[in-house]
Amino acid sequence: MAGIIVVSVFVILVLVSIVLGVRIVPQGSKHVVQRLGKFHKTLGPGLNVIIPYIDSVAYKVTTKD
Repeated sequence: MAGIIVVSVFVILVLVSIVLGVRIVPQGSKHVVQRLGKFHKTLGPGLNVIIPYIDSVAYKVTTKD
């Protein structure tokens, strides 16, 4: 019984990490990524992957006129 609980907690942690790591940036905008509080890169439109718990989206910039 304890093994099932440990496995379920591990699966939930993996799913949350995947959800936090995948970013979809809409067309006409860019997202600025900070790694541990410092600028790391900008994400262009489309599907992007960041390192969860270390990287965070600090700003969402609109590039439309």
